[in-house]
Amino acid sequence: MRLHLVLFAVMLSACAAQGPASRPTFFMPHAAAVTPSTPSEDYGTAHPFLLLDSAPDGRWILACQAREDTNGDGRIETVFGYHGNVVGDALHPYLFLEPGAGIRIDEVLAVAPTGRFLVLVRDTTLWLLDVEAREEKVLASEVIPDTTSPQPPLRASFSRDGLRLLYLRPEAGRPVAVVRDLLQGTERVLDAGRGLIGQVLLDPSGQWAVFDVVEDTNSDGKESWPQEDTTLASATCRGPVSSSSHFGWEGDTPVRRYRRLEGGPLLQGDDILQPMGEGMLRRAPDRSIILEHVDGRRETWVPSSCNATLVFADAVHEQVVVVCETQPELGPVELHGARVHQPLGWRVSLPFSDRYVGLSGSDGRLLSLLASSEPGPSKAVDTVIDLKQRTVRVVPFGDLVASLGAHALLQERVKPVEPDGRWGERLWLWNVETGFPPNVLSESPDSGLLRAGDTVLIMGKRIDLRTGKVLGEASEALALDIQGRVLRPIEPSSPLSGPVRWEPALKTHESQRTR
Repeated sequence: MRLHLVLFAVMLSACAAQGPASRPTFFMPHAAAVTPSTPSEDYGTAHPFLLLDSAPDGRWILACQAREDTNGDGRIETVFGYHGNVVGDALHPYLFLEPGAGIRIDEVLAVAPTGRFLVLVRDTTLWLLDVEAREEKVLASEVIPDTTSPQPPLRASFSRDGLRLLYLRPEAGRPVAVVRDLLQGTERVLDAGRGLIGQVLLDPSGQWAVFDVVEDTNSDGKESWPQEDTTLASATCRGPVSSSSHFGWEGDTPVRRYRRLEGGPLLQGDDILQPMGEGMLRRAPDRSIILEHVDGRRETWVPSSCNATLVFADAVHEQVVVVCETQPELGPVELHGARVHQPLGWRVSLPFSDRYVGLSGSDGRLLSLLASSEPGPSKAVDTVIDLKQRTVRVVPFGDLVASLGAHALLQERVKPVEPDGRWGERLWLWNVETGFPPNVLSESPDSGLLRAGDTVLIMGKRIDLRTGKVLGEASEALALDIQGRVLRPIEPSSPLSGPVRWEPALKTHESQRTR
């Protein structure tokens, strides 16, 4: 009995030392076992509503709402100007982890590609949320949100698989770069060299950290991250942008540095092109492009005779797409790698510009490129490079709007039949690998492209891009999820007002909807 009393006293002492359990900020205890919401549950309030993002499985929603009469005109109303600026009452961002009024936040810094993790700022605290495990973690304190910049620097970044996070944390008044293993819960500080870190990116492979750093390049006695002089509205709760103007930058000029997460030197220089898996693509003094392996071994991929400009790095197939600047006007497009050196038979106008490159598939297989098969820039047409088959096909018509594997969606403008009629839109499914003529999927006035996993919603059709099959129809959607649901407003209006609700992706007449 005496031993039992001693053990009981020890247990009481331990509990007292731990103190009372902290109150959860985002995940309430009663919601620990909640699954993704079912239809007929409302998100938000009956006020102006601007959707920012949603989870692939619908577990969370990020949106902005105006819920107060901030301009004192006696009503709550918001409209947007040409530059995405808010006219009327102020919008504020909210996180919805379950139906209801949501949680007001200050800023979202990053969302994992899988949708499982979120990094956000609330009340000067930097939070990491694990939506699947319903856990929250404080990453840093005394964090000032950036709610005024039209293009805020990236201060958090996930790897493509969503298992690693790189973020900035203030220490002694200056930011440091921290990499975190999201499954193990471990983290460490990475040395980015001297200067002020303004932006961090994690290479999609999760093997390289990228730092954008400023020193006092304008000799004003301080290190200042550049600020853009533009008419573009703040990125926080920015509405649709019709136009904007850019008038330059103020502040110091950043330099880019790279560090392999598993160890190695800090890299900086004009010869560095970009990471390629564990290696780094670099330009040699003779203009050849080499791959520098993790062990320091260098392998020439693109010969100096090409005088290449890098267009696209295809890590999956260990090759690069380049334009060889060997002629005055048109440069040949070629594929190069350790085991491939292949001209593609097409050319682009020189000097090469990013405007020639269009959409790349979500899996990196298809790459669209404006190119010419005959001399003369006016002969340029839209083409698609199949990086797996190493072939090029001309887009038969329309614009490439989405792709996965060999399947591509083409959207075409259709002339009206009647002289005074309106132009229409037609959607085609095209198998780039076979090259067979595309199939018509839709002719609809609906616009916009929504995506969740391998499924897209476009022009009223919900399509599985991996199989190329139409799964059904949907309309009036704000978002799509992998469960076959769409997010819709309860009472469609212009401008949009909440609340919103997940519903089955079926066409539903407004009068049939009930609250």
